[in-house]
Amino acid sequence: MQSDHQNRVDDFADFWASDPAETAWADRVRALAAVFAAPTGADRVRTLALASALLGVLLFLPPSPATATPMEPESMSSLKERAKALSEDYQGDLRDMEGVIAEAERAEERAESTREDVEEARAQVRALAVATYTSGGIDPSMSLFVEAEPDEVIDRAVVIDYLSTSNQDKIDQLDQALSRDETARETAEERLSEAEEDLQELEDRRLEVQRLIADHPEQPMGGPYNITPRTEQMRELVIEKFGEGRDVGGVGCYREVGGWVVGEHPKGRACDFMLHPSGGTPSQEQIDRGWAIAEWARENADDLGIMYVIYRQQIWDVRRGDTDWRPMADRGNLTENHFDHVHISMF
Repeated sequence: MQSDHQNRVDDFADFWASDPAETAWADRVRALAAVFAAPTGADRVRTLALASALLGVLLFLPPSPATATPMEPESMSSLKERAKALSEDYQGDLRDMEGVIAEAERAEERAESTREDVEEARAQVRALAVATYTSGGIDPSMSLFVEAEPDEVIDRAVVIDYLSTSNQDKIDQLDQALSRDETARETAEERLSEAEEDLQELEDRRLEVQRLIADHPEQPMGGPYNITPRTEQMRELVIEKFGEGRDVGGVGCYREVGGWVVGEHPKGRACDFMLHPSGGTPSQEQIDRGWAIAEWARENADDLGIMYVIYRQQIWDVRRGDTDWRPMADRGNLTENHFDHVHISMF
């Protein structure tokens, strides 16, 4: 009878499945030779003649493009330097774009405030115009615009003319300010459009380098976190997009013991993105952050070399051709069931 431990491992045996080995051309030729080696006598002569003919055909076939010597891939150190430079440019452009957005928002706020002031001044002028044709004196609210009481002024018409002229001057000034604010907003929007185009170009170039790093044949463990370049890249991108979350446990990748199912941590090919510092139930905000990380990992799996994602007792595995999450067996606590962190494993 198998132990419960072994049964659980078998339930997730696909985690440990190795890639199918490719049959070399030389192996196929040796297999062909073995087939023709068995006969004896006259049959052997005919068989050897047939084998020689087949071998001649094989030898004189034009070489297949697939067998051509592949170009040496760009070194990992060079790719990392390119990725770092592009990331710095990207972050710089992102900050520039954020500044342009803030500038456009400030211009719009100024313009909106100025519009309100213009409307208020125009309302005052209209009230003064009405007061000109009435005999009941200046509206009490109009007395706020002069230091003396209206009845102390020699001529009511002079007061009205003075207030009308003053308010019209105010309107003219506000109209000029409004025009400047709207021009500033339009200029900021044009700069924003240009910044977005530059940012998209940088994103495309970053993605190209990210794919090269993910596909690179050399993936040694190393660096400050003792993980593969493919894993380190994934870690940096998650932190860039979703934050490191130090207040909720941060990010853990390499460890000597990988667990009885998830075995990529000791190989430097897995990271846990924590959502609670001590294995408790995360807040709703952190639960949502976890889903955002998990879904992002699924969406970028092909480009980054992500093998599978586990979150909240569910798994998505690219090797299984999963199109959605699959439930997992209960492992006994929040951490083992991945309720307090997102697990991402890499090829």
